[in-house]
Amino acid sequence: MQSHTSRVRSLQMVLNDDAQAPPVMRLGGDDVLYFSFDEMSHEYRRFTYRITHCNYLWEPSDIFEIDYLDGFNDMPVEEWENSENTTVLYTNYSFTIPNENIRLKLSGNYKVEIIDDEDDEQPVAEYRFSVVEPRVALSAAVSGNTDIDLNRTHQQVSFTVHHPKYNISNPAGEVYAVVHQNRRFDNVVTGVKPARITGNSLQYVYNEKLIFDGGNEYRRFEITDPDIPGMNITRVGYSEPYYHAELYTDAPQKFHSTQRDENGRYFVNTLEGYGTDIEADYLFVHFTLDAPRRDGGSYYLLGDFCGNTFGSDNKMIYDAANGVYRMSTLLKLGLYNYSYAWLPDGGGSATLEPAEGDFYDTDNEYLILIYHREFAARYDKLIGVGRLNYKLDNN
Repeated sequence: MQSHTSRVRSLQMVLNDDAQAPPVMRLGGDDVLYFSFDEMSHEYRRFTYRITHCNYLWEPSDIFEIDYLDGFNDMPVEEWENSENTTVLYTNYSFTIPNENIRLKLSGNYKVEIIDDEDDEQPVAEYRFSVVEPRVALSAAVSGNTDIDLNRTHQQVSFTVHHPKYNISNPAGEVYAVVHQNRRFDNVVTGVKPARITGNSLQYVYNEKLIFDGGNEYRRFEITDPDIPGMNITRVGYSEPYYHAELYTDAPQKFHSTQRDENGRYFVNTLEGYGTDIEADYLFVHFTLDAPRRDGGSYYLLGDFCGNTFGSDNKMIYDAANGVYRMSTLLKLGLYNYSYAWLPDGGGSATLEPAEGDFYDTDNEYLILIYHREFAARYDKLIGVGRLNYKLDNN
């Protein structure tokens, strides 16, 4: 999920009312994906959503809309409500897939772009989800015992694809395995090939591409009332026209954190409101990282609340007078996970090591996606999905 403008915030994508489930629907099943976002005004704007089928690398597939959609594209977002009793005015928009106007006909990756009818050249927000037609079974594990170190700073994923009743003519050329860590796209692993191929299984083992930096547990803060400091909040106050919340100053971590986290997620919540989507206020949250100045890159906040992307809205700025990094952003009341990531200049993949450290026993969540493009086919099927967690799979 990613917002392309500061006018659109708090993107949510929830499968079957389970906020922690990966956004992967079962083809032909009863799964429902709920999408919502806030536009920061009380003026109604006509938004439409455009659905595009993509290959395993999230590039548009070489197929037509009629091939993957039963219904019409560019449908309007018809559900909307103005915020109530909030100092910051916003309008919450929502829709579901599938719905009475549209259903999906193929498995694979889907991109949903939100278009403002007044400016339809650039989408204001983007969601990504997948649809699976289960044809294979996965067995998977994650370990701190890797091909480059033993219980130190990395985790290695291994898995086997079992397909006794599903024909794969050319496993090395037709099957694409993709592995995500905590829903990040900057360090996603693609293009990995099976180490062993048998008559009915593909084994992805002893592969250095499947070694991930361990990172550390996410930092957390919670604020459900703009007048009351919550977890990890040192000060709150109102300075017209916004409430402000200042977090305790963070420092680089030298040891593995024992703090429980939600693997980078955030959850909107308010102490007083019952209709959270429209009764949770917004406030400016101020982050401070007490770390020495580094050249050759930038620190960013990382987490689902910023789409796990790197932009001006989550970039830390060095305050030379006080020797710290600072950043402020407008967030909705709730519980948030965040980390400080270092992105080298010109780089596409961030590292957590400078501010968070890397530890083999970090509670990371991995999602394994298995795609199949048969000979002469024009799109990538998603035929299997596996989800694993370091601590759950090693206890």
